Amino acid sequence: MTGIRIPHAFEQKNALLSVRGASLLQQFLVELALTLLPRGMTPKRFGELARYAFVQAAADLSRLRNGKVSYSRVAAQTGLSRGDVRRLLEHEVLPFRGPDRAPVQRVLNGWRTDRQFTDRRGRPRPLKRYGAGASFVALARKFGGDVPHKALLDELRRMGVVSCDEEGVRLLESQNLRKRNDFAFLSPVLPALLDALRIASGRVGSKALTSIHRLTIPADTEIDLAIIGERCVSSAKSMLDGLGGSLRTRVSVPRRKSKPPHLFTVTVLLVENKAETRELAGRRE
Repeated sequence: MTGIRIPHAFEQKNALLSVRGASLLQQFLVELALTLLPRGMTPKRFGELARYAFVQAAADLSRLRNGKVSYSRVAAQTGLSRGDVRRLLEHEVLPFRGPDRAPVQRVLNGWRTDRQFTDRRGRPRPLKRYGAGASFVALARKFGGDVPHKALLDELRRMGVVSCDEEGVRLLESQNLRKRNDFAFLSPVLPALLDALRIASGRVGSKALTSIHRLTIPADTEIDLAIIGERCVSSAKSMLDGLGGSLRTRVSVPRRKSKPPHLFTVTVLLVENKAETRELAGRRE
């Protein structure tokens, strides 16, 4: 039989690794979306940020000896045109054009700014649920696009920014509203996340960040690897318990019970890298 190509074993293995890698990446992105979505991030805005980030990364990898960026190399890596690459690289930081307005955000903005739905002082007025004039149905039709008013109301209730009763719907002064489009909460965990990504990708070299301390232990067999992993977990827990016990002692007694103004978090990341283990074993041979 001719004309039928049987995939090589190497290609089959690569295909399986690709599927598994895509699944892990999707799992990471879902977790990230669960964190960003309640803050008002949308797929459109995230896509713009991601596109700019990929161009910046490709530019760092495509610098010529004279320090200039090869737009052709960036285009080859990203799939964008050279014109798009040039326009994106004109800015060191992606210009902020305001958050992408999802239907929920448009409804909230209309409720707080449109004269039909505000009182004489410019404050969001209580709305009746149905009918013409100042009603939630009218608000949803004007600003919610093709999303049904019931779905919008359910989402606002889930967010905890409205109260509903027989008289109608009220917009609450909620901390959740003040947190919308504010992503500064990522700053405390960002260094640890970046360190973890650099370790996982193997981009940590001799100029590693001071917050990264690595110990690589070779293992000859799967059993050795499992034993090392269990001991590392046990040792990490003991170390953290010891730190917690020794550092929780206060020098002075606080005058009042309140949340501490500062926090210091110690995170231990244990990485199992079989490929690196085999490479070390090969070097010993």
